[in-house]
Amino acid sequence: MPVRGHRRSSTIDLPEGRLMRISTPLHVDRHQGGPDTVIVLTGALDHDSAHLFSATMAEVLSAGVRAINVDLSAVAFCDCGGLTALLRAKHEARTEGWVFQAQAPSPAVLHLLALTGSAETLLGRQPGAPAHMNHAEAAR
Repeated sequence: MPVRGHRRSSTIDLPEGRLMRISTPLHVDRHQGGPDTVIVLTGALDHDSAHLFSATMAEVLSAGVRAINVDLSAVAFCDCGGLTALLRAKHEARTEGWVFQAQAPSPAVLHLLALTGSAETLLGRQPGAPAHMNHAEAAR
């Protein structure tokens, strides 16, 4: 079930001092298979669009889903508002006994996780470590 969202507007400098405006909307797609759900985020997960992800999480959890995988591979931009929404979802899942797994972070997401030191919290591993390795294995 796709959800279209906020468009983040940016500019690119072109030759001769011209600017080109681009926008990257957040798309939220949800795929449910039994008790598990995959949420695929595409575009910009930022302060202005994070509510779309949070609303989808609320819908999924109210439907009785107990395992949620969030695919971050197509997130082109993520700011502190997007990161906060992801960390809140992870915390809420832990508090309620749900499984929440963020997976396949894009380079933009990995960069933010590395800057903030939140990779292990969100992904369960250090940045750059293979997805199957936990923090202790990556440190070896």
